[in-house]
Amino acid sequence: MRNRFLEITSLCQVTYAQKSKKTGAKLRKMSYQKTVSQGSVEAGMDNEEGAKLIDVAKLAECSPATVSRVLNGNPTVNRGVRERVIRAAAELRYVPNGSARALRSTRTRLVGAIIPTLDHAIYATMVDALQARLAEKGVSLILNTSTYDIDLEYEQAKLLVERGAEAVLLVGAEHRPQTLAMLEQKRVAYVFTYTSTATDAGAAVGFDNEKAGRAAARYLLDLGHTRLGMIAGITQDNDRAKGRRDGFLRELAKAGIDAASVPVAEGAYKIENGRSSMKMLMASSPRPTAVFCGSDILAAGAIKYCVEAGLAVPKDISIIGFDNLEIAVLTAPELTTLEVPARDMGRLAADYILASPLQRRHLRERELPISLVVRGSTGPGRAN
Repeated sequence: MRNRFLEITSLCQVTYAQKSKKTGAKLRKMSYQKTVSQGSVEAGMDNEEGAKLIDVAKLAECSPATVSRVLNGNPTVNRGVRERVIRAAAELRYVPNGSARALRSTRTRLVGAIIPTLDHAIYATMVDALQARLAEKGVSLILNTSTYDIDLEYEQAKLLVERGAEAVLLVGAEHRPQTLAMLEQKRVAYVFTYTSTATDAGAAVGFDNEKAGRAAARYLLDLGHTRLGMIAGITQDNDRAKGRRDGFLRELAKAGIDAASVPVAEGAYKIENGRSSMKMLMASSPRPTAVFCGSDILAAGAIKYCVEAGLAVPKDISIIGFDNLEIAVLTAPELTTLEVPARDMGRLAADYILASPLQRRHLRERELPISLVVRGSTGPGRAN
């Protein structure tokens, strides 16, 4: 599957010098020898534990040169052979290691990033800081969006490896095992963001989402609220949304509030989903007096519903968001929220990517603080 790329800066192109023209027969012989040689090099550069180009050739019952032509999109290969090669490559989970090929002659100076979405600039600040720090060292960034789909993320990671990315930035700690296994097999460095939990082979620069959920609950409890609700992001395959929800409910349980009595709605990070989820929470009995939203986008939708329903914020209902996006100061009233250290995440993730292997050992796991930004959308709880 080919997915669109948004390239932050122009990609460097490597131009290969060609030798002078020879006679027809000699040129064909040299071309064949060169292709076979390159195929062998590519296979050798793959991780020893992964499938090599020659393995694909054996399974497809053709030459390494033919495999190379098929995988490079050469239309001269007949359909039957092409299908055999594609089936063999899929069966062996073969991924051409573009980064290894490039590093034989020169570093690609390419870094990939796969973020869930470009909507509402949720990840814009982090990406901007990442790109700025990489650019200082002459490194270019390729940006993909996965639409919160970890299967699509796997396909995008494969494409980044094929294009020679030397490192990949991912969001969160929940990914297909095949994604991380492939990156490790191809020796492509990776770093998680928006989480502080790293793998043995990778790094993490972010914050503790469960602590963030606990902080939101504690703030509302301290204001005197005892009837609370939550609008969370979709928690399936999303450790960040899941962590914030679990932290919120655990802090309430710690205060003696049964989690079963706390209405929780889930929705994708869209304003309309915040609106519809708030409508659902306000229909519950007893109605909450305070709601934690797992994103400022959802919180903006929640406030929109309150305005339509004639509910005064924060007099009738307190609302707290998460992220401290620009939209937080565009709502009326302005939104109380938890600020994510997005710029620091981007900068420190770039520092990890740019560091030497020895330096990376000391940069593998960085937990950054989140901070509460109090504005006009929260107030004291009303007497029950």
